[in-house]
Amino acid sequence: MKYIHNKYIKFVGFITFFLFSIYFLYKGYYLFSFLFILISLICIFLFFKNEFILLAILKLYKQDIIGLQKYLGYIKYPNLQLTKNQISYFYFLNGILYLKKKNILKSEYYMKKALNLGLKFKQDIALANINLAITSLYKGDKERAKLLLLKAQKMDIHGILKNQINFIKTNMNKNKKKYIKYIYI
Repeated sequence: MKYIHNKYIKFVGFITFFLFSIYFLYKGYYLFSFLFILISLICIFLFFKNEFILLAILKLYKQDIIGLQKYLGYIKYPNLQLTKNQISYFYFLNGILYLKKKNILKSEYYMKKALNLGLKFKQDIALANINLAITSLYKGDKERAKLLLLKAQKMDIHGILKNQINFIKTNMNKNKKKYIKYIYI
């Protein structure tokens, strides 16, 4: 059996390193105590922010789809490896990955799952709704696409996605294959 990156292993690591730091502080080894406190803080940071999700987001910013797929592939059991918020972003990133690969049905499945689990930021919710609107247009459901774009417009507080929303609204009557070329990140 392969080693599973369980989220609770990181928590046990935090407790262990923190207890060692207290022990070394008690014995007067301040450098070792400081070192173990830093290691324990890294463990607790990685408990709340999964390293594979962080690396996948970096690959997404660089538009490296192969790297994104690689790092998302390391997460075999999301329920064991990730917290609830991380699971929603895992599905969100998978939705973007499959939209980039032009697999509309899988993209829609993962985006719906991410929205049901609850994305943290309003911009991410707006982006998920835009991608769902694209999949609805691809399927030919313009009414659902209009509703999703309206939701995305309400969630886009700062107006970052305004151009993309307007682009989709103006091009709703055109060929549905063109929406796949204009993917939002």
